[in-house]
Amino acid sequence: MNKKAYNLAEMVLVIAIIGFIVMLLYKTIDPSYKAVPLAYSRVFTSLEDAVYNSHQKIKEKNKTFPGADQNPDPYKAAQQLCKLIATDPMQSDDSGYINTVVYNCNDNFKTVPEYMTSNMFNDSNTAFVAANSMKFYISPLQQVRVINAVSPKQKIALRYFIVWVDLNGKKHPNSAFKNRKGIVDIVPFIVTTTGSVLPAGYPTTDIRYFSAYVQYPLDNKPISSQSRTYYDAQTAAFNGKEYPFYDEFSIRDSILRQHQGTALEIKSFSPQSSEYDPPCELKNKTDEPLCRVEINDRF
Repeated sequence: MNKKAYNLAEMVLVIAIIGFIVMLLYKTIDPSYKAVPLAYSRVFTSLEDAVYNSHQKIKEKNKTFPGADQNPDPYKAAQQLCKLIATDPMQSDDSGYINTVVYNCNDNFKTVPEYMTSNMFNDSNTAFVAANSMKFYISPLQQVRVINAVSPKQKIALRYFIVWVDLNGKKHPNSAFKNRKGIVDIVPFIVTTTGSVLPAGYPTTDIRYFSAYVQYPLDNKPISSQSRTYYDAQTAAFNGKEYPFYDEFSIRDSILRQHQGTALEIKSFSPQSSEYDPPCELKNKTDEPLCRVEINDRF
C-alpha cells in the first residue's frame, strides 16, 4: 500500500492553519474580551451583597459601621471592613460573606495607598484572596466633602474606602491602568460608610464591563431609559450635579477631583449624554432628583 508523504509546502500550510485557529481561540477566551468584564459583574454583585449584609449585621448589634464613628482610625477602619466582608477560614462561625483561600485581615493586614498612581499591588498588601482567585486590596478610610445640589451652601462629609479587585488573580495584565487593548483587570469600587458600593474608575465609561440606565416615575408607572455606560447614565440623571442625601449614585465628580492623577481618574472620555433626560429635569432648584441610576442585572 502506497503512502503519500507530506511535502514541506503542505506542512507549512497545515501549521499556518493550526496557528490561525489557535489565534482565533485565544481571542475568544482572551480575558481582555470575555473573562474580565464577566468577572467584574460577578464581583460587583458579591461586594454589594457583602457590604449590605455587613451593614445590616452591624446595625442589628447597635454598633457603627467601620469608619462611621466620630474619630475613626483610617487604617483600623479598613481592617475592620476586611474582617466584615471576608470569611475567616480559621473561624467556625459565619464570619464574613466572601469565601477566601488567603485571609490577611488579622495581624498581617496592610492597606494600599489612598492615591494609587502606579501598580502598587503585591502579595504583601493583599487583604484577601477569594475562592475564585480574585485578589482584594483595601485603601485606608478617606473623606470628601460634597456640595449638596439641593442646598448649594451645604456640604456633606462622605467617608469611604476604595476596594480594589484583581479580577483574574495572577493572570496578566495585573494593572489598574489602561493598556493598549483598553482594558484593566484591577478595578476600584467605592465603599461608603453608609453601606453603598459605587462603581469607579475606567470601567464606568466602558460598556464591556457593565451598563446602567436611568429610572424615573411617569404617571406613577416606573419606566427606564436605554442601557448606556454608567458615566452616561449619571449625566442623564443628574447633569453633573450631586445629591448625596437622596442618591449616592449621583456622587462622582467630588471623588474624581480628589483623585486626579490616580487610577480613579477617567481620562479622554466625553459623555454622550450632555443634559438631563426630559423626565429627570428638576423644575425648581430645591427639588429632589426625579431619577435614579440603576445598574443592569448582573450575574
